[in-house]
Amino acid sequence: MRGEPIKITRGNESIVKREMYFRKHEVIIDSKTCKGCGTCINVCPEDAISLKPAVIEDGRLKKNALAIIDEKKCAFCGVCSEVCYFNAITFKIDGTVSRNVLGDDFPKFIRKVDWNDVLCDPICNLCEMSCPTKAIDLGEDKDNRYELITIDLPEDAPKKLIDRFNDALNKGYDECVRLAKEYPSVKVNKLDKYRRSFYFDENKCIACGWCQGVCPNGAIVKQGIYVGTVSIKNELCTEDCRVCMDVCPCKAIYGSPVRVNSSYCMICGACKEACPQDAITITREKIFAGLGHSGTWIRAIDKLTNGESYTKELYVRGLNKMVGSIRSMFQDDKKEEIKQCIKNTEKMEGGI
Repeated sequence: MRGEPIKITRGNESIVKREMYFRKHEVIIDSKTCKGCGTCINVCPEDAISLKPAVIEDGRLKKNALAIIDEKKCAFCGVCSEVCYFNAITFKIDGTVSRNVLGDDFPKFIRKVDWNDVLCDPICNLCEMSCPTKAIDLGEDKDNRYELITIDLPEDAPKKLIDRFNDALNKGYDECVRLAKEYPSVKVNKLDKYRRSFYFDENKCIACGWCQGVCPNGAIVKQGIYVGTVSIKNELCTEDCRVCMDVCPCKAIYGSPVRVNSSYCMICGACKEACPQDAITITREKIFAGLGHSGTWIRAIDKLTNGESYTKELYVRGLNKMVGSIRSMFQDDKKEEIKQCIKNTEKMEGGI
């Protein structure tokens, strides 16, 4: 029946869709990409998503937990796709990938990576190699060329000769060539090079921090989605269990007893959902996101955090609204209107 939501399976994808005369909605979950973190469950305003438990054998993870959508409850709002760190959920309207129906009233999480080209080593690519989601692409900026001058000196070159060529380098290539004519054993080379370019795909980034951690020169600074902690009660862990290590998308859990490297932990919650002993506690104190105005967003941050962010969000919203109202009062086109309102109020208070 047209307008009746249905669920179909296509390869790794579970598709919930609703076709109407004028519009078609689809919510697609990729079982290969889903880590079973449970974030979508927390934000769903209709409680339409549940988690299929992880498959565990002999203390090892065989299959991730998986988000399952109840097509009879789904409102096709798309907020689940907005919060999925791993892009495992896709929301489509009329066949086109779309944002949630609330738009900016349910804002995106902020994943931020700052790159300093001055500190970046032009022959290093550790950040690109270590990124687990291939969100970083290093290349050459063809619009930013520079010259690289190299000087081949004899192994037994005296200090005086080295100092002379160091001075020549400060003056440029032509001065090095002129000086090299006095020393036939010295070779001067010039190569055209391009400054490093750094492309960061925010949609792929999971804010794990590996790029920052491996950079030897401190050229990368990342801002995660959350501020918080992951605590593991090792007394509850069984000796042969490694499920949390297996499921962690950031490889931030290690050792025996098990520990969490906070520098690489994105606080997604996948380890908590997969743990068979309920030994893991997630505490989120802050979310980095745009300013949302919908009730769905407010309820979401209340469930995702310890409640403090919920209170702060309401406070900021109220404060911004008050500031906006005060500013509008002092606009030229509003002054006469406000004066008239004051006069009318005075009349009412005077009983006239």
